[in-house]
Amino acid sequence: MDADSRHVRDLVRRVAGLALAALAAASLAGCGGGSGSGMSGLLSGASGMFGGSPKVAVAPIIGAPEKVTKELTQALVVAGQDRNLTFLPGASGADYTLRGYLLAAPERRGSKISYIWDVTDDQGARVTRVSGETTAPRGTRSDPWRGVNSAEIREIANKTASQLAADLPGGRSGSSSPAVAAAPAATATTAAAARPKPAPKPSGVLVASVSGAPGDGRRSLVTALKKRLYKDGVKLANGAASNVYTVKGIVKLSSASAGKEKIRIDWQVIDPNGKRLGTVSQQNTIPKGSLNGPWGAIADAAAGAAADGIIKLLPKSS
Repeated sequence: MDADSRHVRDLVRRVAGLALAALAAASLAGCGGGSGSGMSGLLSGASGMFGGSPKVAVAPIIGAPEKVTKELTQALVVAGQDRNLTFLPGASGADYTLRGYLLAAPERRGSKISYIWDVTDDQGARVTRVSGETTAPRGTRSDPWRGVNSAEIREIANKTASQLAADLPGGRSGSSSPAVAAAPAATATTAAAARPKPAPKPSGVLVASVSGAPGDGRRSLVTALKKRLYKDGVKLANGAASNVYTVKGIVKLSSASAGKEKIRIDWQVIDPNGKRLGTVSQQNTIPKGSLNGPWGAIADAAAGAAADGIIKLLPKSS
């Protein structure tokens, strides 16, 4: 993998880890449009998480060469983003801990890679076990790990993350539980419940323009958010529709030290009467100028991280 590819992958992980904070309309009125006290709930950095995302610490993986375990750990981080799971390599204090064992056995053609994952809660009790296998056609009898490449590693990570998402409360294919709602997502959940229900019956959601984004962010962020909301079952409206809810994006950049800059994305949710229901905010520190060109997968990651908070602010009929 060349330096540019590693750089893009790193940025995707950074942006996907942006924290979300959804504020109710009443809270917005009390703190001047959503800033102030709401900012205290924001987390930043590559290990940040968005509301409702179970935190899973990844313990050292046993049985595979160091090169494979490092790549697999990072592949789990990426695979978890689309499944509302936050994998934290080597971190402590998470909701769960993932411990894995891998075995490579020579086959007639290549090698077979078997994996077993045990997930324990913060008290050490096992919650679930995930196991499976994949094949590496290029493996040899003398060294079955030799033929394992990034494709097989990503396959293991994706299968593992999909199963965990189904087993753990709060995963993309799972459902929220009181324990998850009591985590950092509590602000967003409380906000959604507290806001008044608008009288007009909406005809859909309009994703309006994004202002202030460098590079092609104005266009790519809108496109990415539309795709994500549509995937999550939100009815989208076009510019000619009336009686719609509107989502507007505002991007702000500010200087930081050591050749970096701070980025903040505010997604405002506005009802058909023009009243702001709340704001979903994301922020992080990135290398200066790294978003001056095409956003690509970074826009998809940012939209994916914001979508859950935006949907919480929308009425269920949207």
